[in-house]
Amino acid sequence: MHEPIERHVEDYLNPSGCAPPEFTAHLEGCESCRREVKAMQAQAELLHALRPDREVEPRPGFYARVLERIEAQKQNSFWNIFLEPTFGRRLAVAALSLALLMGAYLFSTESRESVHPAVFQTRQMMLPGEDQVAPVLGADEEQDRGAVLVNLATYEDQ
Repeated sequence: MHEPIERHVEDYLNPSGCAPPEFTAHLEGCESCRREVKAMQAQAELLHALRPDREVEPRPGFYARVLERIEAQKQNSFWNIFLEPTFGRRLAVAALSLALLMGAYLFSTESRESVHPAVFQTRQMMLPGEDQVAPVLGADEEQDRGAVLVNLATYEDQ
């Protein structure tokens, strides 16, 4: 369809039927555009024939039922779960509990390492499968230093 027809075809097909002179002049000279406009006119007449005689009003509650149906058929996204207030509170409590547990664990292991550093150093130096038994550390500082020195001196790389 050519440009003057495309611009004014709606005005021509409107029941008032007023179109500019360039539109009618182009229709008289162009066979393909004339066929397309006639096909559009036939479709418009069929659609007008299907129009009811009087305005039809929907029954009361129609729009509410449509909205309910749309909401029921709407698929929930995975991310909608996080927007629910109860789930959000539960998630926050669980995260806080986990953080407290991890903090307590780290604090308890950290405090043991700071109180008895020689115990952890001795354990790291012993190789698995060795028959040596590590001395009990933590009672006397001088004895602990001596035990660490003995472990370092007797360590053999195999």
